[in-house]
Amino acid sequence: MKSKQCICLLLPFVLLLVFVACNKADNAKAEPENTSENANTFTTSSTGQCPNAPNYGDSIIYLQTQSNGADHKVQPLNNTGIQGTYLSWPEGLDINKNNGTINLAKSETGVRYKIGFVKKGTQDTCISQLILAGMTYMDSIYVLSQHDTLAMPIFNADPNAPSICDVSDDTDYPDSLNNGGNNKCAFDDDPSESANGKKLRVRSKSGVINLKKSLRDGLFGPNVKNGDSKRIKFSYRLNDGSKKAKQQITVEMIYYDKVSSIPASLQQEVRTKRQNMFEYRLVAEKPRPPFLVIAGLSY
Repeated sequence: MKSKQCICLLLPFVLLLVFVACNKADNAKAEPENTSENANTFTTSSTGQCPNAPNYGDSIIYLQTQSNGADHKVQPLNNTGIQGTYLSWPEGLDINKNNGTINLAKSETGVRYKIGFVKKGTQDTCISQLILAGMTYMDSIYVLSQHDTLAMPIFNADPNAPSICDVSDDTDYPDSLNNGGNNKCAFDDDPSESANGKKLRVRSKSGVINLKKSLRDGLFGPNVKNGDSKRIKFSYRLNDGSKKAKQQITVEMIYYDKVSSIPASLQQEVRTKRQNMFEYRLVAEKPRPPFLVIAGLSY
């Protein structure tokens, strides 16, 4: 009989605890979802649709030469008079953290970025995506024994878009004065930073890099060995929304005698960057320079 009385006395107390716990859970403020690509750098978050997401008038912005010789800059069309902080990722975007002004001339073009705005007095980040139009190459491992010898340019961060340049072959390299290209595209046209002068065989009309020819012509010197690398910068001009403004890209060339000699960490980094590119995501925290890894054999 005592046992039944204890149960009866405890039951209302247990029900009260359950009610309080449920009520607390129902009224608790949910933690905002962290949408940053780099949570270690950006600890704020974005929740839902944000009216303060930076708007630059289009999802693709083209670098253009300014008539007065000044750097080409763009500002957000919204958030006028609203105080806050602007953020961007991955690396490569020259953005003023106070007003969101982007200096295109000092930014890496051909890259997909996310831009965030944190309104003063809040902890929410309103995020938008912006592509700086231009050209890049996809991080890749090229196996020469499998006839994988050409690095193809990618335009406006879209790996599936057709080239805006004409097709060309091995007769298409700049001359000693870096004359080359045509009305659509011109690659490696600046003698002061000639990639072909450094034995990187960039075709002047198409932007295609012949890796096999580069290696054969002495890109890494006469005694190439595993892990040898070179960073090479060259300029290009495109007859698109940029109106042939001079742009630049740096590529990192790396050599290994066979795929199995390539460090696992490098192979994984290349795979991740390629997957992100094909999924139209940010390529990496540091997308430039793209890694073009030359491997002689497939095993």
